[in-house]
Amino acid sequence: MTEFSFDGQSSSPGKARAARPRILISLFIVLAVLILAAAGGYALLPHGERILAGVSVSGITLAGRTRAEARAALADSFARVMEQRLTLTAASKRHELMLRELGVRPDVEDTVSRAYGIGREGSIACRLTQSLATRQQGMALAPAFSLDMKTAKGLLEKFGRVIERPSTNATAHWDESSKQVVVIPGVSGGKLNIDASLDLLTSKIIGKLVAGESIPYELALPYEANLPRVSAEMLAPVDTLLGAFTTSYASSSRNRAGNIDTAAGSIDGTVIMPGGEFSYNKTVGPRNRESGFLLAPVIVNGQLQPGIGGGICQVSSTLYNAVLLSNMKIVARSHHSHPVPYVPSGRDATVAYGAIDFKFRNTTDAPIIIETKTANRRLTARILGKGPAPVVTIERSGIKTLPGRSITKKDSKLALGTRVVEQRGSGGLAVTVTRVVGEGDAAVREVVSHDRYTGEPSVMRIGTGAPAANSTGSATASSMSRSGE
Repeated sequence: MTEFSFDGQSSSPGKARAARPRILISLFIVLAVLILAAAGGYALLPHGERILAGVSVSGITLAGRTRAEARAALADSFARVMEQRLTLTAASKRHELMLRELGVRPDVEDTVSRAYGIGREGSIACRLTQSLATRQQGMALAPAFSLDMKTAKGLLEKFGRVIERPSTNATAHWDESSKQVVVIPGVSGGKLNIDASLDLLTSKIIGKLVAGESIPYELALPYEANLPRVSAEMLAPVDTLLGAFTTSYASSSRNRAGNIDTAAGSIDGTVIMPGGEFSYNKTVGPRNRESGFLLAPVIVNGQLQPGIGGGICQVSSTLYNAVLLSNMKIVARSHHSHPVPYVPSGRDATVAYGAIDFKFRNTTDAPIIIETKTANRRLTARILGKGPAPVVTIERSGIKTLPGRSITKKDSKLALGTRVVEQRGSGGLAVTVTRVVGEGDAAVREVVSHDRYTGEPSVMRIGTGAPAANSTGSATASSMSRSGE
């Protein structure tokens, strides 16, 4: 059989047999090279439980160390980092602390795990490439740090309470000596922005630590200005005393006088913008001991009873009269069950938190300011606003008395037939109140209210107990005194 060479010419069998040894030798050489290359590549990879040569963290070499040895090597370094001091500043205040107090936490385990994983993760080609590069050039890993948000937030909130300054609204008062309105400018406040501060700590402290960079010695935290809601510029138009009214509480008990002072203090300086509405209950708030109110007589169902906040109706009634004289629109007002001694009948305003409110609206085109001052057991309410002050007269008409009421109570503790006057009543009263704004033919008349006071009922207790010894059958009577409201 004829054999052909690769160039198309015939080849003898002898020549073919001579070529085979050369091919085998070439194959062996290639195989040997591959084996040596594999062995060399294997030598590049990390072996056993030790970290690859060339790996370091924060300048500390971890090459050839086990996980446990790497943890020990990093512990001192991380401890020194945690002892570094940082000064927080805001609103001219400074607070120095260590990073561990701030909530900075090192993660040694995460750092060691990443160092141990160099040359051990990914495909064989990836591992060989990473191992070769690490051995030749080194691999500096960033340490792992985190910020304990709960700790950091708590510290910032505590610092924030120290530096927080509430803003104070501008207000005004009436200078009796100069007969002028004096505007008192507001004061700007400020507070620490907690969320923005946490973001800043994360970027400027944690970010620097992770990058292996030095942290700043001092860090200015974001402090936000808290501007007054009412500025002096807004109150510039306020230049006139629109209306005022004064009542006396000279005969009041100490507790009742204290309640008047407390209620007046909570209203004093209130600013009502144009079109705004004033609510007595919303401004004064709940009448309880926590708010500073004391036990004093109050009217309940037409009868005087001890209650917290007794006397505050004198404040609402005094203010009501100042509002009437200022020609403001009355939104809500109720009268008492019987006339009260500190204002004329028809000119009182009773209040009860959660039930009965006194409200009025600022109908001018400028802000108004409520001033409620107490001195020498006298309460004065003033409404300050933009002049000129209205000319207002309050008239009462149609005044007539109404029949009184009587209540009879059975009392088993009293002898049979015995009668005791528990409370001497008073008759009712009807009155119409009209507000006259202006003078002469230009005057505008407005009926403000038609009030009908039911009066205080007479209360008689009748005995239903055992007959008294030696009873003659005649009824005895006595009266019980009561204090004024």
